[in-house]
Order: sequence, then structure tokens, then C-alpha cells
Amino acid sequence: MQKIVYKTLQSPSKFEIPKIKGSRFFATIFPIDSKEQAETYIEEMRKTYYDATHNCYAWRSGVQANQDLFWNWILTSKLQRSSDDWEPANTAWKPILSVLTGEEIFDVLVVVTRYFWGTLLGVWGLIQAYTQATKEWIQNLDFVYRSLETELDLDYSYDQLSSAQYLFDKYECRVLQEQYSEQVRQKIAVNIWYVESLKREFVDRQLRFSC
Repeated sequence: MQKIVYKTLQSPSKFEIPKIKGSRFFATIFPIDSKEQAETYIEEMRKTYYDATHNCYAWRSGVQANQDLFWNWILTSKLQRSSDDWEPANTAWKPILSVLTGEEIFDVLVVVTRYFWGTLLGVWGLIQAYTQATKEWIQNLDFVYRSLETELDLDYSYDQLSSAQYLFDKYECRVLQEQYSEQVRQKIAVNIWYVESLKREFVDRQLRFSC
């Protein structure tokens, strides 16, 4: 069955490009799952490379999907932040973020560290350098593709347990939480491609749910 997936990283990585007019540029990349995690990594980078001239960054966290007028699914980031870290405005964060957006990479932080060595690169030179530093690691990494899921809460009787399990298997659902009392209560994760079909089958089988 078809799924909606998004591209991300599995583990941190670091890559340095050849010096540009004496300046060193290297990108450090982290998979992230929240704003707080991104901020923690950024602070770690500032402490590790305290003597660097700049630690510029961009990150994207969370994935949301919407359909366009032709019913195509368009993926966008729920939250993103960036910084030039005292480079001229828009010469660092914008090229870094543009690469991430263009390559449709999500849940990722890129910090490009620069050690300046006396020769100014100019606005265009900086844009090219930060773009190159970000693009180079993309060509040298293996990405993972993860299912884009949403969560549903279920409430049903014990005699419907087999029907629910059949639908979980059919639509590749993951059970996140469950409670067995007078009723069966579960929280499940399902790929957003399947949500409407799954809801219809829940209704047909009289399984109560909420989003």
C-alpha cells in the first residue's frame, strides 16, 4: 500500500569543504525532534567551537501535510528557525535553509561553522560558501524515510477486539497506548495516507474514535 513518507537523518554527521580564501567552513548536522533539542545542540556547538568566527544555523522540526488543488500531498515544516550569527544579513541562514527546503529534508539541524582567515568573501561569496558547505554533506549522507503519521484515540468493546486488530494490520497501525477496563481504549498512530479510509472502516464496524 502507498504511504506518505518524509526524508530525514538517522545520526549526526560532520563535513568540511576545502578552504575558501583561507576561511574554513564545515557543516555539522543533527537529527532533531523538537525546538528544545535543536537549541541544546546549538548551545553545544557554540561551546565546542567557542573560538570560531561564526556558528550559523538553520533547522526544521515537525512535518505537516496538506493537499493542493490537484490533490497532491505537499509536505512543509511545522517549525523552523535560523541565524546568521553576525554574518551579513541573509548570507548564511538563508542559503542553508534553502538547501534543506529544496531537498525536502525534515527534522534536521545544520550548523555551519566558519573560521575567518583575513580575506573578505563579499555577499555573493558568502552565499556560495554556505550553500556549498550545506550541499556537500547531502551528497555524502545516507538518508532514512519515515512514515508521516497522525494519532487516533479509540474506544470499543471487547467483542470488537478482533475487528480492530484486523484494521490495525491492514493499515499498518502502531498501538502507542492501551488500557483495558470496561472498554478497550487505545491510542494508535497511522500513516496520514490511510486516515480517511481507516475512519470509514471504523464507522462501518461501529468503533468509536477521535482525532
